[in-house]
Amino acid sequence: MNNQKIIISGPTAVGKTYIAVELCKQINGSIISADSRQVYKYLDIGTNKDGKLGKDNVRKIDNISQYLTDIIEPNQKYSAKNFEQDAEKYEKIILQENKIPVIVGGTGLYIKSFLYGLDDLPDADETIRFSIQKDIDNNGLDYVYDELSRVDICSAQKNKGNTQRIIRALEVYKLTGKTMTELLNKKIVKNKNFKHFVILKDREQLYSDINTRCAKMITSGMIEEVEKVLNMGYDKNCYALTGVGYKHIVKYLDNKITKQELIEQFSKDTRQYAKRQITWFKNQMDIELIDIIGGNYKSAVEMILRY
Repeated sequence: MNNQKIIISGPTAVGKTYIAVELCKQINGSIISADSRQVYKYLDIGTNKDGKLGKDNVRKIDNISQYLTDIIEPNQKYSAKNFEQDAEKYEKIILQENKIPVIVGGTGLYIKSFLYGLDDLPDADETIRFSIQKDIDNNGLDYVYDELSRVDICSAQKNKGNTQRIIRALEVYKLTGKTMTELLNKKIVKNKNFKHFVILKDREQLYSDINTRCAKMITSGMIEEVEKVLNMGYDKNCYALTGVGYKHIVKYLDNKITKQELIEQFSKDTRQYAKRQITWFKNQMDIELIDIIGGNYKSAVEMILRY
């Protein structure tokens, strides 16, 4: 692989981590997780973490190291800029070990930040955030979504249903007078030697896999996982619980939906999220598309090794 950094991205439930682990076994690599939900502690089932977290805070999957999971509390913020800085730190550590960094995940903005850098975005403004959150509490998320749509339809559509990102996009516009789309489209190419592989599979099969996985998460303890975090004293509106699945469980625990409705809404929103991920990654620069045929993940590893 000529010591290149390897990027493996794609939609949720497509098999990215499995492919990355098998690849790392063959190229002497270590993984850097690019997943905006796996950064949170205590939430393992709903974020689909694999392997086991060690005392050194490094996760091991089949004896392959995975960095940048379980690093912040559920009520803490973590931005693409944070990821860029942390990923570069672990990239250096992995290279010092004479291993190849393999960045794996479905959070497109994290990967874009790592590869190309981002324009400096304004720090959070708690007054503006409080005002936006108040609008959501009083009028619903759709009200704020419509407000964002009027100034930045691209950001609104990409982040539909994602409360945290909608608030951030509207906050950036209110602070700068520029849209998140404008700021993120100014690419700063970094001097990185990398190959970026986007993993895809048949859409019908992907959606079926998502439905199965969401239902399994619920029956495997995801509800109890949320209850544990709430019992630790974290607010139901904390950052970690705004993601797909967790926010639905909060509604279920508040007796606003039934368990069947929880599973249906969780699955539907995850499918929609996967669709947006596919659109995002297909539109990125410097990518190689790899279609998994018939669930043959090993063929994807072989294709990556041929590049």
